[in-house]
Amino acid sequence: MAPIALGQGFEYYSFMSKRGPKRLVTEAVRIGEYGNTSWHLVLECGHSFESKRKPKIGEDKLCCKECLIPKPKTLMQVFQDDGMLEEVDVMGELKTRATLASHFKVSMDQVELVGGTATVFLDAQQVRRITTD
Repeated sequence: MAPIALGQGFEYYSFMSKRGPKRLVTEAVRIGEYGNTSWHLVLECGHSFESKRKPKIGEDKLCCKECLIPKPKTLMQVFQDDGMLEEVDVMGELKTRATLASHFKVSMDQVELVGGTATVFLDAQQVRRITTD
């Protein structure tokens, strides 16, 4: 068997390897002129590539190597998959912060909610005022 030379055939064989799920050809568009034609193929998975051979649309199944390449995930998707991301009720959190701030007569910036635990940051004067009331 002769080695594959770099060029048009190399691209064809690198994509058309027998590794990957077989997908049905849904579209084929001829590109070029007589003697120098190629086909732009679209598979049912949505991936596309160029080929020198004319396919039978709706009959031929070709291996799609692009389906094997994992898609990169965003940080939010990773957290959702791991179950580390929990839904946060923003309005409920604001109401809790406002209630605590008005109870201790401090600004809302001094109240912090993390994981269901509230922390109120007080200076010496505020501590004296709260203990004497």
